[in-house]
This record gives sequence, structure tokens and C-alpha cells, in this order.
Amino acid sequence: MRRNGHPDTPTPLEPEEVRQLLDTELSRRGLGHFEVYQCGPPLDEAQIISNYPDALEPSDTADDFYRRGELVALTRKRIKPFFWSDENLLAPADEALPVPGPCKPVGEGASFIVHGNRGFYSVLNLCSFGEEQQFRETVQAFQSELQMLLVSVYDEALEQHAPVEPQTLLTPRETEVLTWASLGKTYNEVALLTSMTSHTVKFHMKNIFAKMDVTNGKSAIRKALQLGYIRHPS
Repeated sequence: MRRNGHPDTPTPLEPEEVRQLLDTELSRRGLGHFEVYQCGPPLDEAQIISNYPDALEPSDTADDFYRRGELVALTRKRIKPFFWSDENLLAPADEALPVPGPCKPVGEGASFIVHGNRGFYSVLNLCSFGEEQQFRETVQAFQSELQMLLVSVYDEALEQHAPVEPQTLLTPRETEVLTWASLGKTYNEVALLTSMTSHTVKFHMKNIFAKMDVTNGKSAIRKALQLGYIRHPS
């Protein structure tokens, strides 16, 4: 598939392929139930990829097991991962209900977040039925890997839904980095906002300089704005 002027760019994964990838990667780390929630441009509506039991899918019934509405609102504001119990998002013990099927009540959950530069964001929600302490320890042990797994899913979504722009030299990730830089963000701030390391941000900027035949960030930003590669939010 030809996207963004790069004929060798691999075809982005379809949602079912993303679900299978997550299932495999999380299972081998001892984590089972997950949901990826993605919202904002370029998506016309929220996209959810999940292996949750039906009762936990977005609906009025989900709030019987955990405070889904509050969770969604909180992830819009957060950058760093958090556990649901730390934010009082679980149903009180005397109100907790077993999820229909072979599951106990939701015992713990964790959320990872990646925010984009134009309002697009991805959230990886993990939940556990019982074994709360073991779940927390597992999530903490693999925290960096889980964050990077979500970054990969985020990048796939950008590739999947990015408009075809034959004249664009930059990849979606390079465009995102340069857009944040054009808004006055430092490399460290861009790294935090995009869940990259500062080294990775510098790597992307170096590639941008080479592609655009410039030697510094100001020149890259000026040229990218002139060519329409990046746009400031209106």
C-alpha cells in the first residue's frame, strides 16, 4: 500500500490483527483482559479493540463493575499510567458484582495513555478478576514494555487512517514530532507527550532535517509549514 509518498511502507494492521497482536503480547506477560480505546482525528468515531467479556463492553451495564465513564474522562487528562484502585474507579466491595461468565468481580485495572498532537489519543486498559496484588506486580514489572506496545498500536492507527498525501516526505510519527516542535515544545516535552525517549525524538528530527535538506529545527518548521506538511491547530 502506498501512503504518504512512501511506496515501501508496509500495509497497516487491521483492527482484528491488532487485537491478535495484543492478545499474544499480553498473554506472554501473564496479562489477559484488555481494551484499546482510540478517539479523535483522524477517526470519525471512537474505535475500541477488546477481548473483554460482553458485560464490560461500553454500555450502561459496564458501570455496575467499574466506573467506566469516570475512567474515560480521566484518561483524557492523564499522561502517565495509573491503577484504577488508586483513582477510586472500582466498584465498592459491597457493591462489586461478578462479571457474567467465569469471571469474579473486577479486582483491579490499569490504564496506559498516548496523546497525539491534534486531539487523537489511544488508551490501553487492562483489568484483572481477582489476584489484585499479582496483577499490580506484573503491570509494574512490564510497565515500559506495555507503554511501548500501546505506542505501536497508536502508530498503526495513524497509518491506518492517515490521508494519502503523495507529496509528503514525512512519516506520521515525524509529522507529529515536528508539529509539537513547531508549537514550542522542547525535545524532552515532545518525548513526554508522545511516549518516546528524548533519544528517539532527536532521531526523528535528524531524519526530518535530512529529508527536508535543512540543518536546524527552525528551518525545518518553516519549510514544513510552507509545504503544508504540518499545520497548527486552528
